[in-house]
Amino acid sequence: MIGIEEYPWINNIYQDIDISNLPHASIIEGSKGLGKFLLAKKIANDILSNSSNKSSETLILNNSHPDLFINSDNTKILINEIRQLIDFSNLSSAVSNAKVIILQNCENMNLESQNAILKTLEEPPENTFIIMTSSKRKSLNQTIYSRCNKILIKDLDQNQVTDWVKSQGIEDFNFYDYPSYLAPMDILENIENGRANDYLDLTNILLDFSLNKLSPNNTLKKIIDIDLPPVDKINLIIDFYTNLLKFKESKTLYSGKFINLNNLDFSKILLSDVIDELNSLRDMFNKVSGLNETHTLKFIIFKLNTIIKQ
Repeated sequence: MIGIEEYPWINNIYQDIDISNLPHASIIEGSKGLGKFLLAKKIANDILSNSSNKSSETLILNNSHPDLFINSDNTKILINEIRQLIDFSNLSSAVSNAKVIILQNCENMNLESQNAILKTLEEPPENTFIIMTSSKRKSLNQTIYSRCNKILIKDLDQNQVTDWVKSQGIEDFNFYDYPSYLAPMDILENIENGRANDYLDLTNILLDFSLNKLSPNNTLKKIIDIDLPPVDKINLIIDFYTNLLKFKESKTLYSGKFINLNNLDFSKILLSDVIDELNSLRDMFNKVSGLNETHTLKFIIFKLNTIIKQ
């Protein structure tokens, strides 16, 4: 069963969609891991299901429905795949009264692919519905947006994430143990796959470092020993201190094991400048393959050490 009830932020959006008056082209936008594809498949199921075809839902779940086209390339959507999509749109439906095209990660379309799909968006064949998903807002040709019904899945706040993860049976979940850029489904996947301890370990190290319980050298050693890709470590470190800065500026208080962070005395201006510098360093690390992980992390830790004081 294509159930979205356990994802309240998706279900709330779905309840406002009138399938009987759905435009022929829609684009679902939202951050990675919020369930865009799940919502797209739920809409596809409603369109394709009819009383004479009881197996429709099973076929959709298995991505094998003859009247459903789902693109397979999630990294690049090239012109050949768009041509396949167009050819499919011109076929007669096989078992349903309509056809549905789901184009995942359409932010990965190059300009040629975007131009190629425009005519189909402007003049779709009868009873053909196109549902596009994108993890990057406003990344496409503006003309595409003008031809589509727009559905936005907003990021969840920390209370929504916490409530949902705990509803999945993870009672000891703490929002601050994970990077804020991880969507709820990604957090749950990491927990279920046993990767959560890596994030927890790194967060605890940064907490002890910030509270002067660890020297910069010991902090560096412990971070290097964690089994995470270097870019994930850099991302989490920047995220940790970006959130610390946001909390100070908004005068929001930490709780639980993070409560002592409320007592940190540091210059918000200087920390903001350091975060900007670290973001530039991260961009360089992503572009230059030869950068040394140890040297990069050492620079980050010692740079932060000059700012963070208890």
